Amino acid sequence: MTANYLFYSFYSIIQGITEFIPISSSGHLNLLELIYIKSDSRNYLYETTAHFASLLALIFYLYRYNHLAFHNIKLNFIPIILATIPAIIVGALIKFYNISFFSLQIIGYTSIIGGLLLYFSDLKFFQVIKISNTKTKFLVAGIFQCLAFLPGFSRSGSCMIAFRMMGEDRKNSSILSLYLGMPIILISFLSNIADLEEIKFDFNLVIILVLTFVFAYLTLKLFINYINNIGFKPFVIYRLIFGLLILTLLD
Repeated sequence: MTANYLFYSFYSIIQGITEFIPISSSGHLNLLELIYIKSDSRNYLYETTAHFASLLALIFYLYRYNHLAFHNIKLNFIPIILATIPAIIVGALIKFYNISFFSLQIIGYTSIIGGLLLYFSDLKFFQVIKISNTKTKFLVAGIFQCLAFLPGFSRSGSCMIAFRMMGEDRKNSSILSLYLGMPIILISFLSNIADLEEIKFDFNLVIILVLTFVFAYLTLKLFINYINNIGFKPFVIYRLIFGLLILTLLD
């Protein structure tokens, strides 16, 4: 039981740190589950709790820094809805055809490919998509966001890539990716609830809820404050090492 508490403490910290930065929370959690549980099984109750804690941290951060002011909601509500439509369509198709991407090899390749795209999007030469209309800009980012259905690609990273290619600076790209994250995380949360066969409360749920919330909020605050200064290169390097390490271990 102690081992379980330690594992889910680590699980929660990883979820909190990786959810909103461009290195893929799903890739890291899938890897942890494959190594620890040694099966393709998923604990939907724990995943649901982690998504709920991440959503709470995101809402609290956006509220704390005035992103949920009425004028801002009014300005971005329709663009965010439009950006969410592609993910709903792709997600529905994946669920309908029962497609699974739960694979270490996929995580390895998507981590590398996503890292390279993140690197190129940060170069002036590749910031060539010129769109002034906010709704269209969000829709393009929403299409990119669908790449995150592949574990290891990163939802936030995919959105940042899109916004950077459309000329947004790093900080604004990161903040806009958070806007797009609200409905997606909410949908993931509701989807996982629908997949629950039973709800059985245990202390692991408390660990996941508290630690995920704390680390997600702290990571959000630090990432948004310093991303313009540190740039995306540290995340690119990490993704390349992470992906190559997985693929090497598979040989």
